[in-house]
Parts: sequence; structure tokens; C-alpha cells
Amino acid sequence: PPRPHHFGLTDTPASGEFPEGPPPTLPSRTTHFNGAKNYTRMMDRYAPSFEIDEEFLKHSLAEVHHYQDHHDIKESLYHTYHPASREIPRDPMTRDPMSRELLSTRDSAPPPPAPRAGSEPRSMLSPRPVTPPRPPRTVAETTATTPDPNETDCCAELERSGVLFQVDPASELVYSNAPPKDKGDSMHSNIKGGSVDALIAEATIYRDTEFVQTVVFTHSTFITTDEILKKCILRYRHFARSNEKIAENCVKLFSDILGNTWMYLTKPMIDLANEFIQLLFEDKLTDQAVTLQSTLFSQFQYCKEHKCEVTYSPATSISSDNLSWTFLLKVKPRDVALQMTQIDFEKFSKIKLCEILTYVKVPSETTSPNMCAFVTHFNSVSFWASSLILRRDSKDDRQRVYRRLLSVMEHLIKLNNFSSAFALFAALVKTAVKRVVSLSSKQEKKLDASQTLMDSSESYKSLRSALKSATPPLIAYLGLCVADLTFLIHGNPDTLESGEVNFTKRHLTYTFMNVVRTSQAVPYNIAPRDDIICFLNNFNDHMTEEEMWQRSEQIKPRKRRN
Repeated sequence: PPRPHHFGLTDTPASGEFPEGPPPTLPSRTTHFNGAKNYTRMMDRYAPSFEIDEEFLKHSLAEVHHYQDHHDIKESLYHTYHPASREIPRDPMTRDPMSRELLSTRDSAPPPPAPRAGSEPRSMLSPRPVTPPRPPRTVAETTATTPDPNETDCCAELERSGVLFQVDPASELVYSNAPPKDKGDSMHSNIKGGSVDALIAEATIYRDTEFVQTVVFTHSTFITTDEILKKCILRYRHFARSNEKIAENCVKLFSDILGNTWMYLTKPMIDLANEFIQLLFEDKLTDQAVTLQSTLFSQFQYCKEHKCEVTYSPATSISSDNLSWTFLLKVKPRDVALQMTQIDFEKFSKIKLCEILTYVKVPSETTSPNMCAFVTHFNSVSFWASSLILRRDSKDDRQRVYRRLLSVMEHLIKLNNFSSAFALFAALVKTAVKRVVSLSSKQEKKLDASQTLMDSSESYKSLRSALKSATPPLIAYLGLCVADLTFLIHGNPDTLESGEVNFTKRHLTYTFMNVVRTSQAVPYNIAPRDDIICFLNNFNDHMTEEEMWQRSEQIKPRKRRN
């Protein structure tokens, strides 16, 4: 009889065509996930000329709900595709790209043996008798089963080949001083660099928060997220029975990395997370499996709502047309500063650290939407303040608006809102604005005091000092963080002279980004005021740079030289 479908392979002889539509029903409890994965690896080894239907595999991967143990999968493949004289293929785990690097001896597969006497030569596509799948094993059978010798040899080969499977990776790390004798929270300050596997292994030995967070938030600069997740699973498998502490830290590192992928969550990451969750359930680590499931679900939610546009509208029906510019003169400057701060913090708190790192490399709304949205908001606040002054016809009105915005800026500094304070300062010192207003001596002193704080000399020394001494809640000036990261990333090598990862560079990168994370930890919790929110109108009512210059020259024409 014709052979039934197995893992996406059809009976169509050598044509390479595959069926369309939903995948066929597989025998027993064998799932599409493990079946498709192991099948493609086996065929890659024994029949590289076969064509695999990618759409079928994607559909199969999307239907993952249950898993079958590895022994059943391999046994099914063996009885289906290998005659009795052939040996069982090597552990499919060795077909992973990551494992290929770990294996020092990876030769091509030997040619299949000649057919047995009296039997007709058959191709891989010819019909073969299919052994029916055996029933699921009981718990007693599972514990009594002896390990497969091929799988044992494979694991032993992996153990000997990489530092990822060593307890202490100190031999693969580069220290600025001698390696410390006692492991502690301060020991990682001496690490200058090391191999990728050594850094991952070090992050799973001792839960030094700063070291682990540096690996979590900067790993994309020296390894892909898919690869580091695979390495976490491999290290967990190795130490699951021998060292529970390292195995537990592998799960935590996996969860931390997955929890910070945010909108960059991909299908391979989801597959790896599902595989790891099932492995934890099989190892009876229910709490850790449930926690990892919750983390994965949270990332799905982030993917759906990755760009959070924060727009404020008043609870009552207040028209912004009824609130003219004179409203700014009637309300207290501190109240305006409070509402501006609450709006800023809602946008500021949405920024993820991975966005900042991506924005420094390539600014894009696709990869850093919240970061780009906050930068746009910063520019809108500055343009809104400049436009509010330039749109006044009389000189006295321009003076009054200027004084009021100067007072608002002072209150923003007191509220530790350095972002909008810097935006208003940029508006008040803009050439197109200053040339059409006349400042009193008192206003000049206030502006000079603010200019001292915002001065860019000595790499914003005064502003850095103010940020360091400020206590949350606060909103950091992101321009300073972006400038520091730009000089750090583009001005320092990614690797040491010996070729290891330059971990000092990654640690400084995390230190600069962590300023934003610290600022986001404590919210302001300011009660909204509908009238002020309506007047601000999300800072959308402003002129462009060119329109501001035209208005400035209209108010005060330039003197033409003869």
C-alpha cells in the first residue's frame, strides 16, 4: 500500500512537490513541531537534495500544543526511513547551527551501506513498511530506560568541546587584574572581556545583578537573541541534574532576555520558549515553567501594543479655541509645569532600553517607536514655546509670554523634569525669539542661571552633576544619554586585541542606559487638570523653523547693508 504522509514528505516520486492545505494527521502523539524539526535535520544529513515545503513547516510550527519525548520521535524516524542494517542517526540536537560550532569534529555523513543481498535497491521516496507507533511509555518505563549510546556520545562530545558546559569559565575570561579568589558582587568589575560562551556561563553562576543586566541589555551587540536563548537551553540541559543552582540561573537568564525582547519577538524565539517551557514541565519545575509562560504572554501583549501614543484629552468638553494665549498668564506657572511633567513622564516611561541602543545605531520609528516619539515630543515642546512668543503682535505681549515661560522652566527644573526644561530653554535662547524681545536685568539673571545648568561646556558638567544629585521622580535629558552612547559605541572597538568580546564597553553602555531605567522607576502621579491639558493641546499647535524665521523678520526686519 502507498506510504502515508510523514512530516511533510509526499509520495510524489522525486518531483519535489508537496501537498497544499493543512498538515496531515501524524501517527500517535507525535507533534508537528518535533516531527518537522527532527525530520528536516535528518533529511539535511541523509538527503540534502530534498526540497522542504516551508509553508507546510510554518503551518506545523504554528499548531504546537503538545510534545512527544525525543525517544519516540527518533524511533519513528528510524523505523520509517532506515533499513535494519543502518545505524540510528546521531542526536538531532547536533544539527543545530550553534552545536555545529561547538563540535570540533563534524564530518559529512558517510554514504549509506549497500543494499542487502536479495533485496531491491530502493530510494528514500519508495514505499516502505511503516512500523506502527508504540503506545506512550509509563513513568516507570521512562525512568528505567537506558540512555541511547549515540546520544550519550554526542553529549560527551559537546561537554569536551565548549566552555559553555564548564562550571567555572574563568579560564576563558580576561581580567584587568588577577582573577579574584572569592566570587562576589564586585568581582565582575575586573572582567575586561571573554568569549561569548564564557560570558553566558559566568552570568549563570552567580546572580550579580549588574553583570547579568549588562549581558541581558547588550547581548545583541555580540550575539543574536536566538543564539543566546539556545545556549541557555543547552547549558540548562547539561546542569539540570548535576547543579540545580546553575540550572535555575539558566532559566532566569532565559526569562530576563525574553522579557526584554519587547517588540523584537520573533517566531524562532517563540519556538525556543515553547520548547524550554515543555522541558521545564517534564523536569517537574512547574513554577519556573509558569513564570516563563507568563513572560512569553507579556511579550505577545507588547508586540500588539508596541507603540503607545500618549495623547491627553480633557474629561470635560473644553474647546481649545476658547482658551487663548492669555490663559497662560492667568494660571500659575507651577500648575503648567506639573501638567507638562505628567505628560512627559507618561511618554518617557514607555521607552525601553533596547530602543535606546537601537536608536543610537540607526534611528527608526520601526525599531525605536517610543524613543522617536519622545524625541518628536521634545521638539514639539520647544517649537510650541517659540511659536507662542512669536505669534504675539505687540512687544508687551511677547514680553509677558516670555516671562511666564521662563517661570515655567524654573519650576520644571525644581520638579527634576530636565527634558522639558531643556526644551523650553532651547526655545527661549533661539535667535529668532531673542531678537524680538527685550529682557530686564532680573530676567537676564534668571536666564543666565538656567544657561549655566544647560551649558554644554565640559561635556555638560553642570547638567550631569544635577542629574547625579537629583532624587526620583525625575525625567532625564535623553540628548545627553544619546550623545554618550554615540561616542562610546562608535569610538571603542567591539573586541579586544586577542579577539574576545570587549565587555568593558558593554558595561559602560549599560551604565549610561541605566540612567533612563532609574528615572522610570518612580512615577510622579500628578492629578490632571483639564483646562491646562486642553490649552497645551499636546503641543501640536506650532510653526515650523522656517515660519518662525519669517515671522521674526516680519516683526523686526533685518537692516540691509548698503
